[in-house]
Amino acid sequence: MSLLVTSLLPAGAQAPRVLRLTFMGDIMAHDVNYRMKDYRDIYSGIESLVSQSDLTVANLELPVDPTRPESGYPFFNGNLAYVRAAVDAGVNVFSVANNHAFDGGEEGVFQTLRSLRALDAAFARPFGAAFARPLFFSGIRGNPRRPFIPETILVHGVRVGFVAATQFLNVQDAGGHVNVVDYADAAAADVFLQYVKDTSPLFDLFIVSYHGDQEYARTPSVPKRAFFHRLLESGAHIVYSHHPHVAQGYEVVRVGGVGRLIMYSMGNFISAMTWRLDPEDPDETAAATGEAYLLSVEVQCAAGGCSVAGVVPLPIANYRNTRGEMVAARLSDLAAGSVKLPRAWQAYYAQRLDRMLSFLSGFDPGGGPGGDQ
Repeated sequence: MSLLVTSLLPAGAQAPRVLRLTFMGDIMAHDVNYRMKDYRDIYSGIESLVSQSDLTVANLELPVDPTRPESGYPFFNGNLAYVRAAVDAGVNVFSVANNHAFDGGEEGVFQTLRSLRALDAAFARPFGAAFARPLFFSGIRGNPRRPFIPETILVHGVRVGFVAATQFLNVQDAGGHVNVVDYADAAAADVFLQYVKDTSPLFDLFIVSYHGDQEYARTPSVPKRAFFHRLLESGAHIVYSHHPHVAQGYEVVRVGGVGRLIMYSMGNFISAMTWRLDPEDPDETAAATGEAYLLSVEVQCAAGGCSVAGVVPLPIANYRNTRGEMVAARLSDLAAGSVKLPRAWQAYYAQRLDRMLSFLSGFDPGGGPGGDQ
């Protein structure tokens, strides 16, 4: 697929082009996840949904320090093979600013940077290929004296900017290695909004990833919603958000005639939070942590810039495969019996699919009927 922007082309190359993006939720790793035989199985049920995207974005909610053993909650640490499975499946943009980003301290940040750079090098393509760099990430830095600079992703001629920030950390980062921006702090919020206003014009499409708000809340808080709208007004085209571990909805709005998008919470893409879930008597909060959606986004770019033109939600869920491992699949496949499951689980996922579709179609970011299910 070719995507070009007139400002980056010779005179005469004026035809509008389309960019396809896919956004996923949290990639988490509890002890159960690390014990899998093959991490690539996590993605086998959804890989076809992301393989054709120009960019696939996910929140990597764990440091990756190979000098320490893997660990789950409360202080996470992953291994390179776990992350590589995501890249093999098509994820090529990671947000690494989240409340667990500093779980391994300063050394954990250094090792995460080394690990992601090693993955980037391992997937390197010849110079001049569609992506000279196949892997991009934002939200942490090794040298606190250097500013947080957005990743610049050149997609067939379009300059995409990507920057990630988190509202807070579980372990204090006195050195400033993680990009922390608390929207509840008016001064900090204003500084970040000015940063977006100053930086976004350097790109044809500007994406802000933000990790924050209240865990397990199905409705975005009023202050978060207001902050996200201010991000759009400051120049962000897409605000991609996570942390609640359950899905909140999305909102397409027009600012200055340009289509822009807010994803309030993408939920968990993969975790082990539903490991002990009982299909006959599910706990609603636990059940919601095992369901999310991928959002397929169409962006149209022409001489006047880029605009979000369409979005399609693709509901997914975590389930236990025949080896008892947690993997992801489309909720429609689980409900229809396309995935081999006991009858009780198939009925459970059919009911959950109906709830998810109803939730997304009726979602009201202000807290109306769709927002408080």
